Amino acid sequence: DDAGVLGHHRLLGAFLDRRDPEAFEAIVHRHGPMVLGVCQRILGHPQDAEDAFQAVFLVLARKADAVRPREMLGNWLHGVAYRTALQARTAAARR
Repeated sequence: DDAGVLGHHRLLGAFLDRRDPEAFEAIVHRHGPMVLGVCQRILGHPQDAEDAFQAVFLVLARKADAVRPREMLGNWLHGVAYRTALQARTAAARR
C-alpha cells in the first residue's frame, strides 16, 4: 500500500539523513520477518539463519545509501538476504 511504502521511504530517509536508531529499529521490525524467513529457507539451521539475518542488517547499516529508489527497500533487503544466506550455505558446506 502507498502508506506503507511511504513509511518505509521515510524511515530509510531518517536513517540516512540522521542515522536515527529508532528508524533503523523500525526497519528491522517491519522487514525482519521476511529477511529471517529467506535466511531460514536457504540455511535450515536456526543459528545459521540468525547469523545471516544479523549480517543482512549490518549490510543495510553500512550501505543504506545504495537502496535506490528508497521505495525498493524491501526488495533490496530480500536480495541481500538471499545472497547472504547463499554465501553462508556455501561457507558451511566447505567446513
